[in-house]
Amino acid sequence: MDHEPTSVEMTPKDAAKSAASKLFDLRIMIGGLFTLYGVALTIYGFFTTPEELAKAAGININLWLGLAMLILGLVFLLWARLSPVVHEEPSDGEVASRPPMH
Repeated sequence: MDHEPTSVEMTPKDAAKSAASKLFDLRIMIGGLFTLYGVALTIYGFFTTPEELAKAAGININLWLGLAMLILGLVFLLWARLSPVVHEEPSDGEVASRPPMH
């Protein structure tokens, strides 16, 4: 006898088991942006004119902030690499208590 397929039969076997597995790790995006801006600001800091240094009390702000942003970005990327987000598979009790999918 033919029956209408259930939601479990219709979903692909390799599909994600929960919505949490679809989340994006923001540490990668934040680390990438800080690294990119840090590199750009560090390079710009090497071309600082004496007039700009005089305005900043002799401190090369672009260079120091660029290096700080570069280090912070690399720390974020290293953190994401060494401690990846692990999505736990839902237990059978959690799957049975969920309402049916439409």
